[in-house]
Amino acid sequence: MKQIIGNSIVRLKLIDSTNNYANSQIREKELVEGTVFLAYEQTSGRGQLKNSWESSPGENLLFSIVLYPGFLEIRRQFMLSKVVTLGIYKAIHKYVDNLRIKWPNDIYSGNQKLGGILIENSIMSGLLKSSVVGIGLNVNQTVFLSNAPNPVSMRTLTNQHYDCEKILTEVLSGIDDYYTLLRNGEEGKIDLEFISLLYRLNKRHSFRAEKEVFEGEIIGVNEIGQLMIRKADGEILQFHFKEIEFLQDGH
Repeated sequence: MKQIIGNSIVRLKLIDSTNNYANSQIREKELVEGTVFLAYEQTSGRGQLKNSWESSPGENLLFSIVLYPGFLEIRRQFMLSKVVTLGIYKAIHKYVDNLRIKWPNDIYSGNQKLGGILIENSIMSGLLKSSVVGIGLNVNQTVFLSNAPNPVSMRTLTNQHYDCEKILTEVLSGIDDYYTLLRNGEEGKIDLEFISLLYRLNKRHSFRAEKEVFEGEIIGVNEIGQLMIRKADGEILQFHFKEIEFLQDGH
């Protein structure tokens, strides 16, 4: 089956945000599904909830993918996060050790953040009309100047310099594989793989929710994408994004 994602790649030298640009292009014209907007440099890269994304020009991968997942009900939109994170994992786990997916959609090596994702959906008649999937993956950057708590790159982890074009090709292919599974109704397979790769899965760690600090184990993610944590007394709590904070043990 022909690969959808990456069939068209638009290369941009300087842009505020690839997600902003992709959304503006969707409003102006009909884009082929799988179109990728790739930036050499971003001036206002965005992360979740207005967080910024730092990246040195030409050293990392900064791109957005246009999808039309009209087959996916709104309540199942978190499946897109699973598909994208699994695709990235598939592409780079052979280069980087101890790779995990930190809920909801960060790529971690150990306790350090290697990549992040921002998905923006357009909804019509109860279905996803279009989705813009923004991805930032730290490839060759070695110095991080922002106050982000724990950034890392493939290069700093492995002391190797990488060909960004090769990594891009592998990431797009990986995401396409899992998006194809989703389109074919293989949600169970995706769910199992995603949960098996969760950062801190089935291990006792400290968390903070509504100013309360507690210990618990991540046991999975429910159908609508909430993180499920089992407390020491057996109670299972469920959290939306930003309702729960991961603490480093000892805090």
